[in-house]
Amino acid sequence: MKGIGWKNLKRDKTRMLVAVLGVVFAVVLVTTEVGMLLGLVRNASLLIDRSRADIWVSTVDVKTFDFATPFAQRKKYLIQSVPGVERVEEFNVSYSIWKLPTGGNANIQVVAFDPWGELAAPLSMTEGSLDDLHNQDAIIIDDGERAKLGNPAVGSYVEVMQHRAKVVGFTHDMRSFTTTPYVFTTLSRSETYGWLTNGNSGPSNSIYFLVKVAPGANVDEVRRAIQGSVPDVEAHSRESFSWRTRSYWLFETGMGLGFLAAAFLGLMVGGVIVSQTLYAMTIERLPEFGVLKAMGASMFDLARIVLEQGLICGLVGLVLGLAISLGIGQAAASAGTTVLIPQPLVLAVAALTFLLCSAAALVSIVRLRKIEPAMVFRT
Repeated sequence: MKGIGWKNLKRDKTRMLVAVLGVVFAVVLVTTEVGMLLGLVRNASLLIDRSRADIWVSTVDVKTFDFATPFAQRKKYLIQSVPGVERVEEFNVSYSIWKLPTGGNANIQVVAFDPWGELAAPLSMTEGSLDDLHNQDAIIIDDGERAKLGNPAVGSYVEVMQHRAKVVGFTHDMRSFTTTPYVFTTLSRSETYGWLTNGNSGPSNSIYFLVKVAPGANVDEVRRAIQGSVPDVEAHSRESFSWRTRSYWLFETGMGLGFLAAAFLGLMVGGVIVSQTLYAMTIERLPEFGVLKAMGASMFDLARIVLEQGLICGLVGLVLGLAISLGIGQAAASAGTTVLIPQPLVLAVAALTFLLCSAAALVSIVRLRKIEPAMVFRT
């Protein structure tokens, strides 16, 4: 019985092509939808995950990294006094306005940190230097955001929040989840380019404090001590704050469900195409299966033929679908969208593909159980 399924497919290339295209459709949709979701979720907590802080301190009940509210800057000194705290650095994120060359405005997020600090996520510079951030009015943006911000170059002067700013460098792969470009600058300019002042002269508010725990101290104990000693703040471990940010976008906004629903729909459509194609091929060759059964072939032998056809279509469709998905991922990266296709996703898609094709073959296998050897003589 070995090879009969492959021979049947070669004899009916049109139906084989239809089945393969069904698998390709399912693989591409599942891989790109989930890959895009993974890319977006990674960007949502990017600055948290890449930071070297053990603890992030914010106001109470912050749902996600992007939507924190300011609190008194003087609380930094209370945090520093907590036993087990080795270092505290201010880290501010606020929305602002970038004036475009066309006269319009673009929304941005000003990310302000201490350039002499050790705890903020390091910037992957492609042009310029982090040291240039010490220059007057200096800002850094990501190279993937140039088009959104009017294609500035290193040395260009721009207007941020009605103040002059100078682009001194570009980062790579430091983009936000909300598609609102990050603009990196120093803490001293956060009140100039953002919304952190309280109306008095000079900055008095902060968004986050990054905490480094002293060697030998327990992170969770220090975290609880900060919450107990400093009023109206919440202290998160880096991992828990990263997960809180990701889970907000995945579950509370319904975004994750939307992406997964689209992927599931693609999987079902591909499964129906493969199932109907295999069933048509099986019905067309019922007399041949009847001959095989009359010659002593078991039900297992007949089922193996149909299953072989499904798995061959699945393998070809999987290879083509993954190749197309990788191409889409590269094209999306060029357009500024992150599509992550890690090895675990590839393995999961491969397992789903073979499961899908096996399930699709089951409909035809059930039909084969009803054939009788006597049908050979009737046909």
